[in-house]
Amino acid sequence: MGKDTGKDTGKSPLRLLIVEDEAAHAAAIRRAFETNGAETRIEVVRTLQEFRRCSADHPPDLALLDLNLPDGRAVEVTTNPPEAGRFPVLVMTSYGNEQVAVEAIKAGALDYVVKSAEAFVMMPRTVERALREWKLLVERREAAAAQKQLIVQLEEALSRVKTLSGLLPICSSCKKIRDDHGYWSQVENYIQGHTDAHFTHSYCPECTEKYLSKLEGNTPPKT
Repeated sequence: MGKDTGKDTGKSPLRLLIVEDEAAHAAAIRRAFETNGAETRIEVVRTLQEFRRCSADHPPDLALLDLNLPDGRAVEVTTNPPEAGRFPVLVMTSYGNEQVAVEAIKAGALDYVVKSAEAFVMMPRTVERALREWKLLVERREAAAAQKQLIVQLEEALSRVKTLSGLLPICSSCKKIRDDHGYWSQVENYIQGHTDAHFTHSYCPECTEKYLSKLEGNTPPKT
């Protein structure tokens, strides 16, 4: 059953799910968190079936699973890569051989803990370190997903961009352009029809001076 450890500080307690069929080992881990004074809500179950049910109903912040359980092995419920799962998983075992550690990590465990009295005492620090690593992994995953989405958006934008290429017949006098159907169009009409560009009309400095001088020349004399 669940039990809160530590003092009430108003901060949401860490939700820790321990999957361990050795009651003494689970009790040792619980005592370590009580001694540490960390705000922790601990729930202990004995089987993978119970783990699946509890984690589905109330996903923990972190799960500690014994490698070998009465109804299976912890690697059956891990996710690779670890950050693809809903929460980090640490695998515990009484055997500290390298092959078992590699198997657990490859299966998606965030870390691997060899059971011992010292390891149980250090469990609050181990969990704290694992949560920091988990946070970094999740942030990287989210950043990668955002970058991927941005790339997709840019590719979609580029696919909508229209470009002009090749030789364009243009009148030497009026500067109209002949389209593929043989019709002559104003330059701006042609470009707007073949690209995503739009025009706004104004006068350049030379034309401004020229037209202003004409207007001034046509101004009737004062009487």
